[in-house]
Amino acid sequence: MADKDVIVLGACGMLGRDLMEELRKCGYDARGFDLPELDICDEDALKRVIQPESLIINCAAYTNVEKAESEPELAYKVNAEAVARLGKIAADMKSRVIHISTDFVFNGKSETPYTEDDEPDPVNVYGASKLEGEKLLKQSGCEHLIMRVQWTYGRHGSNFITKLLELAKTRDRLKVVDDQKGSPTSTIEAVKTICKLITLDRFPKGIFHFAALGYASRFEVARFIFVHAGSNVEIEPCDSSEFPTAAQRPLNSCFDCGKLTALVGEPARSWQEPLAEFIDSIV
Repeated sequence: MADKDVIVLGACGMLGRDLMEELRKCGYDARGFDLPELDICDEDALKRVIQPESLIINCAAYTNVEKAESEPELAYKVNAEAVARLGKIAADMKSRVIHISTDFVFNGKSETPYTEDDEPDPVNVYGASKLEGEKLLKQSGCEHLIMRVQWTYGRHGSNFITKLLELAKTRDRLKVVDDQKGSPTSTIEAVKTICKLITLDRFPKGIFHFAALGYASRFEVARFIFVHAGSNVEIEPCDSSEFPTAAQRPLNSCFDCGKLTALVGEPARSWQEPLAEFIDSIV
């Protein structure tokens, strides 16, 4: 795509900050917006920053999975209603949208990795609000790409990896769930893939799954983290039922990323490689 005007919404988040850095490295005129400067729920504010025939990458979202159960109105306001307005504005201005979504649109009961053609069935409010956002974006009539990511971690936000390393500083023993399976995915790897997508000759439309290559349980990821970090903390596998939460989590978050791999011409890196690099950068 020749157009170098890129607008990033949610530019101060964990994914958004890495995306802004990568876009500028690739020579794009990236303009980033986030709270308090811009509220994605404010239609007038969106109209002020979105230019005709530009590319909008929406990283903005309500992501507190637990609180969403008690704040469903706010979750839907940000993850669905605001996305619908964004899509309508983009359609009116002949702009394109890349929208970031999640593995939480699935119920996690599949025995195989999820493809883009599998039927969504979220098991919590957060997932339901993100799925509604996907549907409303499609209905808006704008050119769009929906990129679902999972188990993301990065330098600019709290995540499973940083939480575990913090806990290990004050505890000798930890329990980690062994019945949730997926692919820990670096935000740096995700934004590099976004940049590959926007450099294609034609704007790719539809839904695409992106995750690191390979699958592991939360326990297996924790074991890798502590071995690589040289930590002596002992970890014990357990079931999710031992950690009651307000929001149910899908047990299987594994993605089949073959569609995206075919489009960009190469698979994602194995989950262990970027994770080792991330650990080295923070410990």
